[in-house]
Amino acid sequence: MLVVSVHSIVSTDFAVGIEPGWHTTLFPPYFVCGAIFSGFAMVLTLMVIIRKLYNFTSYITDNHLDAIARILTFISLIMGTAYVTEIFIAWYSGNEYEMFTFFRNRITGDYTIQFWG
Repeated sequence: MLVVSVHSIVSTDFAVGIEPGWHTTLFPPYFVCGAIFSGFAMVLTLMVIIRKLYNFTSYITDNHLDAIARILTFISLIMGTAYVTEIFIAWYSGNEYEMFTFFRNRITGDYTIQFWG
């Protein structure tokens, strides 16, 4: 509940702004999914380290790590869909500021390396 409430409210604050590329109704689920994604990634990282450090291979099995990896794969597909939807909305809106922000500044432009990375 904490992730959903905090991230949806913060993202709604961004969504109602007038900054190009930052005002979209996609933000609340986008932020919540990103929080879940980063949380599971941190859990997986810590589980691998703790498993190796304390020799918990019998307690934290490969099935546990596989389950978390599958969840991360699923959530990464949702995040990828959100990225594509964000670009589509910028294109479909026809707003010149959105077009500049996404197509001439992020996808091809000053922030190309960061965007594709």
